[in-house]
Amino acid sequence: MLRRIRSVTQSGFTLIELMIVVAIIGILAAVAIPAFMKYIRRAKTVEASMNVRKLYDSSVAYYEGEHATIAGTIVARQFPVAQVETPGVNTCCGQPGDKCNPTAAQPSWQTPTWAALNFSVDDPFYYWYKYDSAGTDKTSNFSAWAFGNLNCDAVYSSYMRGGHIGPDNSVTGGSGLYVTNDIE
Repeated sequence: MLRRIRSVTQSGFTLIELMIVVAIIGILAAVAIPAFMKYIRRAKTVEASMNVRKLYDSSVAYYEGEHATIAGTIVARQFPVAQVETPGVNTCCGQPGDKCNPTAAQPSWQTPTWAALNFSVDDPFYYWYKYDSAGTDKTSNFSAWAFGNLNCDAVYSSYMRGGHIGPDNSVTGGSGLYVTNDIE
């Protein structure tokens, strides 16, 4: 009688193959994680650029509108009065997700300047806002600012767009944003 001898083959990966796969995953993670973090910070900057644009558009609309005193006297054309940082410098850090709570910040948006600009932030937000203005009629100018501290360190990002009155008595401003440390 002849016996048949079966050969036993084992399937699987060798230790070397597993170590190569782990090394490849480590290299991919080392490249992907910083890129992902930069992408997340860049996504957060959309808030600032959109809100500064909204402030610019509201400033133009305010200047072009007619305003009068309670007695009916027409007021010289101007931008709304300056407004200090709202809701406050670096107030979002330490809150959940390092975002400001819009409900807690709502009273900050009740000032005459923000009301004149029809501006408030109703969703959780990262940035605080400032508005500067001076002059009347052809000497009027303004600048709208957004400041942020996206990773709650000592480096701040800032966004600004300003405007002044041109020779044809229309609002003229930079075509884009002035930005420093956009993603810190």
